[in-house]
Amino acid sequence: MRALSWLRQILRSERGNVIVIGAAVMPLMIGAGAVALDTIQLSLWKRQLQRAADSSALAGAHSLAQQKPPAAAVGRDLQLNNQVPLTGAPTVQSAPASGLYAGDTKAVFVSLSSQQSLPFWSFFTGSPPSITVEATAKVVALGQFCMLSLYEGPLAGIDVAGNAAVNLGCGIASNSQGTNTITAVGNSSITATPIISVGGINGSNNFSGNPQLLPYSDKQKDPLAYLPDPPFPSNCTNLSVNNGETVTVEGTACFSSIDVMPGGTLLLKPGIYTVNGGDISLKGSIQSIAGTGTNTGVSFIMTGPGGAAGDLRINSQAELKLQAPTSGEYSGILFYRDRRASNIEISINGGASSTLEGALYFPASDIKFAGHSSMNVRCVQLIGQKLKFRGGANISNQCPPGSGSRPFEGAVVRLVG
Repeated sequence: MRALSWLRQILRSERGNVIVIGAAVMPLMIGAGAVALDTIQLSLWKRQLQRAADSSALAGAHSLAQQKPPAAAVGRDLQLNNQVPLTGAPTVQSAPASGLYAGDTKAVFVSLSSQQSLPFWSFFTGSPPSITVEATAKVVALGQFCMLSLYEGPLAGIDVAGNAAVNLGCGIASNSQGTNTITAVGNSSITATPIISVGGINGSNNFSGNPQLLPYSDKQKDPLAYLPDPPFPSNCTNLSVNNGETVTVEGTACFSSIDVMPGGTLLLKPGIYTVNGGDISLKGSIQSIAGTGTNTGVSFIMTGPGGAAGDLRINSQAELKLQAPTSGEYSGILFYRDRRASNIEISINGGASSTLEGALYFPASDIKFAGHSSMNVRCVQLIGQKLKFRGGANISNQCPPGSGSRPFEGAVVRLVG
């Protein structure tokens, strides 16, 4: 009886009504709070999963930029960075099957799915929620480059000083990781765009033409990495051209060294000229001469067992008229020093009437260019470790139509979807 009397008093009291209403809605408040907590957890999982998809797509695109399969890079990145258990294997497409970048071989698509139990969510819906996220990263072209420093240390990869003028119709790139990786000091100048580096690029008054500066960018791949390691030929003989002497070589040949003295003239018919272990020393006149039909141009391949490839020394009075082949395995390659060779500094000079056309490829060597200011360097690609330009060097680089030489594409990896 007392309980009924107490209940009647509560019902007649406004304060009592509040208690009753509060007790009635309390389960709803607790349920709403629980669902809110599950929603927050679900949002956190989705954010973590999206971050993992973005990171793995970028890793796959970086691998693609280095001409490696992207799927393995995606898998490694997920192992390191994904915090949400996946439901099933990730979907990885190196050319997306659908969407804005469908069929694009420079894009990497990643899709991740996860289904995780949430206690209150499952109570109200009867099943755990599913999360699916997608990401697309792409290797984006930045423009054409004709000079690349493969050096990855803390110093400048490209260094221009003195009166050197580097005036290009293309860009330059450095893989150096320092704070100032492309420098131009004194009366020197660089006219090129874009200018890209893995490390920093301090603005300089010596940069002409308002170039596009792209510091802290992706490492650029070696565009000639596809070239095979040269074999070590046998039975090679020394080639020496003395003062007042003219020597003509009929085509592809192997030499232990090449030495052209001042006043000597070396004429080379189209072919591949391999120098095994010795130096190439050019102080006189050397030129490639036309062959028959489309057979034109020469390539010098410098190699040697145990990294013993020789040096290339071009005297400032040397007269060079050299053109790279326009076809074949070494199309566009003028000089190639074995990438397995030890690092030395290659010095390139040359007289006022010298003409070079082709790639100077020294992947394991530094290059110092100090050619005559009137030297005709109309179509040259320089690829090496550190690139240095000194003195009156003047490079104006424009490749004629039909040349075997050509600039290479620079690229950066970006998240696009």
